[in-house]
Parts: sequence; C-alpha cells; structure tokens
Amino acid sequence: MDAITQFLNSQPAWHWWALGAILLAFEIASTTQYLLWPGIAALMVGVLKFADPGLDGRLAVFLFAVFSVVATATWKRSAWGRAERDTHTNLNARSAQYIGRVVKAEESFVDGRGAVRIDDTRWIARAVDGSTPAKGDLLTVSGADGTELKVQRAPTAS
Repeated sequence: MDAITQFLNSQPAWHWWALGAILLAFEIASTTQYLLWPGIAALMVGVLKFADPGLDGRLAVFLFAVFSVVATATWKRSAWGRAERDTHTNLNARSAQYIGRVVKAEESFVDGRGAVRIDDTRWIARAVDGSTPAKGDLLTVSGADGTELKVQRAPTAS
C-alpha cells in the first residue's frame, strides 16, 4: 500500500494534464460526452497539483473521481446535457422526401401505373386520382408506398 501511496504522491501536475488530454482526445474520437468531464476533471486536478505540489496523491485521485462524477451528473441533468436531438423522419425513407414535388411522367401510364423521373432516378408511380397521365404530363407526388410513388395531376398554373 505504501508503494501505491508513494507512486501517487510522486506524480507531477503534467501527468494529470496528460491524462486529461488523452481523455479529451478519446472524447473527440468517440463523441459520446462521457469522457469530456473526466478529462476536464483531470485538467483541474493538474491545476491543483501545480498550485500545490505537495498535494497528497490519494486526495488528488479522490478529487478527480468526485469532480468527474459530479460534473458528469450535473451535465446530464442540465438543459445542455438533455438538448433535444433532431430526428430526421425521412432519413431511411427516401421516397417520402419527394412528397409535394412536381415531376414529369417518364412514360404514359397504363392502368394507373407508370414511371416518373426525379432528378436522376426513375421511380415507379401509381396515379391515385384515377387519371391516366400521358408522357410528359406534370404530376405531384402525394405519397409513397415503399419504392412506389403515389402521384396525381399537378394543379395547372393560371
């Protein structure tokens, strides 16, 4: 036990700063925010050790643990730690992103089914308004069912 105490007492401030830098580097790589506060706590203990080189090593480790836990718990309970995350409702529903867009019929529809082109992609489409659009007609995407777009005639500009 004396060897551990002697080891902890012999640690200079820059060891704490190095530990803080390593923890912050891992935090930057992981982006989880779980290593942010222990990294800052290690830097704070390094500042205390620099201000008082005779600071007991056991006390330094205790302060590091307390600073880490208190700061992490405070952060997670604060408004910043619970910031609302933006969710992308159409992230994995590419076809749903096109709802409301005006598109051109790629071919004449047969039995209410045909194809439209959006940007550089040809999509299977189904006319939901009962019409049979001809090639080149303007249609509005009104919905999506998997990879099939639901379209209807676009309102004409007056």
